[in-house]
Amino acid sequence: MSENKSPADETTTIEIHVQSQDGSIVIFNVSPDTILKKIFMIYCKKKQMDYKIVRFLFDEKRVSPTKTIDINRLKNGDQIIVVLHQDGGGFTN
Repeated sequence: MSENKSPADETTTIEIHVQSQDGSIVIFNVSPDTILKKIFMIYCKKKQMDYKIVRFLFDEKRVSPTKTIDINRLKNGDQIIVVLHQDGGGFTN
C-alpha cells in the first residue's frame, strides 16, 4: 500500500535573505523550525564579523536569535538587515 502524504508532511525550506549595510546579500535556504542564531552565527563567520557587535533587523525591529523562523513570522523571501550595534546617541554641550 502506498501512503498519501500531504504537502505539510514534507520537509519544506524557505529562503531568507540577509543583507549587510554595504548592500551585499547572503541567501539561506532553511527549514521553518530553524533557530535564527544558527543562521546569524554562520553569516557572521562567513563575513568575518563578531556576532556580539551586530544586530539583525526585520521590519525595522530587532529579531530574537533564540526563536525560530516560524515564531518570528518570517516568510519565504523575507530580508533581514544586519547593522553594527552602536551605543550612545546623546548630545554634548
